Amino acid sequence: MVSQLRWLAHPITIFVSLQIVWLAITLIWVIWFVNQQEAISELSHRFGQEFFDSRVSLTILVVGCVLLGVMCVGLILLFVFGQKQSSLARQQRNFVSSVTHELKSPLASLQLSIETILERNPDTVTVQRLFQMILGDIERLKRLVDQILVTGRFEKGIVPIEEWIPIHLPDFIAEISPMFGHLDPQILSRISFDKPIPKLKLPRGIFLLIIGNLIENAIKYSKKGTPIMVGAQIQGRIIHLYVQDQGFGLDHQDRRRIFKMFHRGHQAIKKSIPGTGLGLYIVKEAVKSLRGTIWVHSPGVNQGTTFYITIPMSEEVP
Repeated sequence: MVSQLRWLAHPITIFVSLQIVWLAITLIWVIWFVNQQEAISELSHRFGQEFFDSRVSLTILVVGCVLLGVMCVGLILLFVFGQKQSSLARQQRNFVSSVTHELKSPLASLQLSIETILERNPDTVTVQRLFQMILGDIERLKRLVDQILVTGRFEKGIVPIEEWIPIHLPDFIAEISPMFGHLDPQILSRISFDKPIPKLKLPRGIFLLIIGNLIENAIKYSKKGTPIMVGAQIQGRIIHLYVQDQGFGLDHQDRRRIFKMFHRGHQAIKKSIPGTGLGLYIVKEAVKSLRGTIWVHSPGVNQGTTFYITIPMSEEVP
């Protein structure tokens, strides 16, 4: 019973109720003021004042209503601002929790690997394998720290300036595939390309932020073994890219908020998928830094997701 009535204590319910009361009081005051015109006029004549003629009364009524309206708008703005601040604080708390979880896994793996080397004196082959695991965990930690630093730079409007270089998309993804080894060691077998893939010219570091985060997102939010399609084409002087998965999809609310900092979709929270809520925000800002656009399409939950990107080619590109 208590859980069913919990909505009564929700801030929005309380705010709407207060606004209804406020409007009711205003309406009652207006009705009272109109009905008391004769009494007010008689009182003014009794004291020898002639201020309460019909025009002055109407002015007082309008001014009173305007002041009440301004106060009402002020309260609405304060409420909206408070809700946004509350939402941001909640997202930041979730971010801290997510980062803590993201740090805990590689740190635990590092500790276990080093303890194994120190205490069990394993053979050379095992040591080499453990060192590979250690390097992988360090790379994961470095990538997490880099994401946080990049987010801070984008927030301050600091955009890295890089040379635009030729990039062959399949080779580039094969090169960066070890980044996703902890998520899916067989990721290359899942990725297919929409042929033919033209050779692109893009700034390597910024493009790594874009395609790396989109592929990582596709791995996290789709079942193991499901295909991931990557496509690229050039039309005029515009580069068109897309990354498509057959994963958990997005509902209408997530589609509107997916690129916001710290936002994590309902499926991510429901399925306890690891993440910080920074990846797609970084993608959006990286695309924006190249004067491009990005949007997402998903038919609905469990129907996959496709991210589309357009980037104007650099004027320096022949």
